[in-house]
Amino acid sequence: MTTTTTPRRTRVSGFARMMFGLQVFLLRRNWMGSMGDELMVITVTGRKSGRSYSTPIGFVRDGAGYVAVSRGSQWVRNATAASAVTLEIKGRSIKARATRITDPDEQLRMVELYREQRRKNFATYLGVAIDADADALRSALEARELVRFTPLSN
Repeated sequence: MTTTTTPRRTRVSGFARMMFGLQVFLLRRNWMGSMGDELMVITVTGRKSGRSYSTPIGFVRDGAGYVAVSRGSQWVRNATAASAVTLEIKGRSIKARATRITDPDEQLRMVELYREQRRKNFATYLGVAIDADADALRSALEARELVRFTPLSN
C-alpha cells in the first residue's frame, strides 16, 4: 500500500526572497539568457490572503505543458487551488491550470523528463543522483510534489 505524504513546508529567508524578486525581474524581461529555458515565473493568488504572488520556479516541458517540482512550497497549494495561474516563460505569458501528479508511474515518467532535460541540475531538483536506483527515487519523490501546468485556451 502506497501512502502519499505532503512534503514539509520550507521557510524562505529575507535574502532568498530578495533574490527571488531579482530573478522575477530578470526573467520577466528575458534577461537571464539560457536560464530562461529552465526557469519561469509563476503568478498565483493566495488562497487565504487573496494577494498576488510571483515566484521563479524551475520547469521541464512535457508536450504542450510544463512540469515543476517543489519541496513543500506555498505556490503549489495556491496554484492547485486556483482555477488558473499565469506562467511567464522567455517573455511570454501563459494562462494554465495546475494539477498535482500523484500517479507513481506518471511521477517516474516525469523523473525521466528531468533526466533528459535537466541532467546538470537533476540532483538539485530531485535530491538524488541522476543514476539513483528506483528505491532512492521513490524516497526522493515522497519529499517532493510534482505539478503539471496545462495551458488554457484563450
